[in-house]
Amino acid sequence: MAVVILGASGGTGRHLVRIAGERGLDVRALARTPGAGFVLADVHDPASIAAAVAPDDVLVSALGLRRRADAGTLIAGARAAVAARPRRIVWLGATGTGPSAAKVSGFTRRLLRAGFGAEHTDKETADAVILNAGGTVVHSGVMSDRVDRPGITLVPLAALPHRFWPAGAPRATIARLMLDEAVAAAPRTGVLAVRASG
Repeated sequence: MAVVILGASGGTGRHLVRIAGERGLDVRALARTPGAGFVLADVHDPASIAAAVAPDDVLVSALGLRRRADAGTLIAGARAAVAARPRRIVWLGATGTGPSAAKVSGFTRRLLRAGFGAEHTDKETADAVILNAGGTVVHSGVMSDRVDRPGITLVPLAALPHRFWPAGAPRATIARLMLDEAVAAAPRTGVLAVRASG
């Protein structure tokens, strides 16, 4: 089994590659731009994703949009990931979109929709594609470049209170938690949300 990392050259993707390597996992890092150790693959070319994924692999996606003009990339990525037919998919989403939208206040939903712009629909549609395929979607609030923080966990969406403020986390922490889910003996499916203790 390999851990195939989609969006490996991005902020969270780089942490996924590093942490998976430190754990001694077989890593296949996919990116659309050339770089040392990356397998060139583009979500707008589903065949390139399928060629990089074997049936026993786990696909972990930190795919994101660098520019608003990239809208549609998350949807293309989700469809390409599902079409590649890995054993498991763990996908990075955003708290306050899709299934977690009902958990935050109306004010927070409006704030997130305005902040994400066209990316909002992209995120919701991509999440739905992954969830319909039986995958796991991790919802986090704002992510930072701080060091990994203990005390942050992933919990099923139902375990969160109503009208909570979306908990954020360092990208390194999100990467660690996503990899934990990817290699878990008893994987959880559906939406898992970040919860910070204390």
